Amino acid sequence: MISEDGCSIAEVSKYCMATDLGLECVCSKRSSVTIGTGTTAKKEDSTLYYYAKQIDDDLLALQSLNANWAPSGPALEVTLAELITQYQPEVDMFLKKVKPVMKRIAKHVAKGDRHRAKGEPYSAAMEYTNALGLDEKNVRAMFGLGLTYLQYDQHEKAKVLFEELIGLDGFAAPEHKHLFNQFGIELRKQKMLEQARRYYARAIELCTTDENLYFNLARAFFEDGRIGEADRTLETCLGINPGHEEALKFRRYLSAVSLS
Repeated sequence: MISEDGCSIAEVSKYCMATDLGLECVCSKRSSVTIGTGTTAKKEDSTLYYYAKQIDDDLLALQSLNANWAPSGPALEVTLAELITQYQPEVDMFLKKVKPVMKRIAKHVAKGDRHRAKGEPYSAAMEYTNALGLDEKNVRAMFGLGLTYLQYDQHEKAKVLFEELIGLDGFAAPEHKHLFNQFGIELRKQKMLEQARRYYARAIELCTTDENLYFNLARAFFEDGRIGEADRTLETCLGINPGHEEALKFRRYLSAVSLS
């Protein structure tokens, strides 16, 4: 049997396992690195390990594994054919090292979410920190810890984490949409308006067609007394979605405020 990209199902099964996340696997790639210069230069071979997760019928997101065997950092997209022709399968490593640490991270984050929902900030922070100890770039754990700091008025800690968060490649990824929106709203509620504006502006850089980002940026401008910028941002929001009810109401309100 042949898959749509020309790879046999048998070949795919050597690399990937079917899980509730789709196809998953760990693979490796050897590379040569030149050390030194001139007559002292020499080549050394190294092996890099990656975690791959299916994101489309023929596409996988490839992430490097950190020292704890956790997928971490920005993802590179590869096809199934590229995976099979350019990488080596590491099935045992996926089952014995990577999958267990991924489960530990997810467990810490889930516990953190439960503690935060029950109003237990110290326990929540501890669980998120445990997750970040395994993967310092884990977006869900960073969002959770940031929300914990904001909800309990630890603004200085929140500012430090905020700077780290907006620099991450995956901070506005679709799978983090709920936490993403909640974090932005909490920044604004805590009157951290400069951070809220930067937060939404950064998100707009990554997703220019999301009308809700413009709407939330307009609210941050308004709360900072910048009425003109709020109105122009709402105009952009309504240009994307003329039927955005909240934006229409907000713009009518701004018109009334300006007239008064």
